[in-house]
Amino acid sequence: MDFLELAKSRYSCKKFDSRQISKEQLDSILEAGRLAPTAKNLQEQHVYVVQSAEGLAKVDALTPCRYGAPTMLIVAFDKNNVFTYPGQKYDSGIEDATIVTTHSG
Repeated sequence: MDFLELAKSRYSCKKFDSRQISKEQLDSILEAGRLAPTAKNLQEQHVYVVQSAEGLAKVDALTPCRYGAPTMLIVAFDKNNVFTYPGQKYDSGIEDATIVTTHSG
């Protein structure tokens, strides 16, 4: 499938199945994120898996966009361990976390 076909077939899911994904599926997703490239290979990202009722309620308090998903992945980065671009104005943290997210999806 080329990119144009992929773009045409894309959709936004606004309601998720209530079934939990398997440990094997979750491990595969997390491994794909772990293999994502980051600036200077610093691997500063952290992926938090949220599956507990308490954790999901905290997510729901912050955003209406969980759409019933029984598992949430929160991708963050260590701002003290990022590549800082020349000029010292910008760092790679958000870019790297975004790349990890696209690999994990």
